[in-house]
Amino acid sequence: MMTLTWKRCAKLRMNPVLCVGCTVIDFVTINDNFPEEDTDRRCLDGFWQRGGNASNVSTVLRLLGSDVDFFGMLSHAGAFRVLLDDLHRRGIDVQHCPHTEMDPPFSSVIIVKATGSRTIVHCNKNYPYVTWQDFSKIDLKRYGWIHFEARKASETIKMMRAVQEHNRMNEERIIISLDFESLFEANLPLCGLCDYVVFSKELANQQGWQTAQETCTELAHRVKPNCPSIICPWGNTGAVCLDATTQNLHNGPAYEPKQIVDTLGAGDSFMAGFIYATYALRQSLPDAVDLANRVAGHKISQFGYDHIAQLQKDNKPGNI
Repeated sequence: MMTLTWKRCAKLRMNPVLCVGCTVIDFVTINDNFPEEDTDRRCLDGFWQRGGNASNVSTVLRLLGSDVDFFGMLSHAGAFRVLLDDLHRRGIDVQHCPHTEMDPPFSSVIIVKATGSRTIVHCNKNYPYVTWQDFSKIDLKRYGWIHFEARKASETIKMMRAVQEHNRMNEERIIISLDFESLFEANLPLCGLCDYVVFSKELANQQGWQTAQETCTELAHRVKPNCPSIICPWGNTGAVCLDATTQNLHNGPAYEPKQIVDTLGAGDSFMAGFIYATYALRQSLPDAVDLANRVAGHKISQFGYDHIAQLQKDNKPGNI
């Protein structure tokens, strides 16, 4: 098992993290190789799990020891019951979530055992997203960090501005992070409203950016003058971060396990590791990126997420 050394300050009692975004059902099959088109075959194994970016980040934060609330659209449909049960079982609070009668979105995930690769097909039949009106009912004083998915920019931008207004009116400031994976032009304005943005390699490639360093530099140029700290994970080459204060670039190495088993949710594990390191452990930007790489590396060594809890037990970071 991977050994981690976590740099941390004295034990502190933190306000919870609020994760804003989606939760979906993932139907996962494990295969010896990728299936050919128009064939009928059996998989090696299969299972379902709760998915969705912000939902996964919530899961990993809980496993690392943080208190966390999830804020996203929930469903009264019977199929959604399994998601609610899992959220409650893990101690992830959903008290602020609105509900709909619509069937929840789901994803079909094909994992290839030999390589650990995952191929995802999403199904979302216009499932509603949370609105600023829903968000405005939340008492923001409960939270110390709010994490957003970069989606439905027209609503998310109003939510993020509400947090900024809260920060202007209150002494205790809420940190804002953003997970930026899609719709570059539509979601780009969100970058100027956060403290940290994690930008995906796939979206960077769509812009023609060839390296993590180039991605950080080019994104910073487009977001000026309100540029946040930028973090760009780049697979097995690690991650690069650009400090908003110093404008220094830092390259953090990847930590690959001996065998890659399941890469589904690796990016969400990275995101949660970064939030935990920055907020709960008060680490510097380079150290937080390093821990995020380590958490992501440990996640892909086994299926699912529960084994991540062992990192918290081994390092005994305290009651966060």
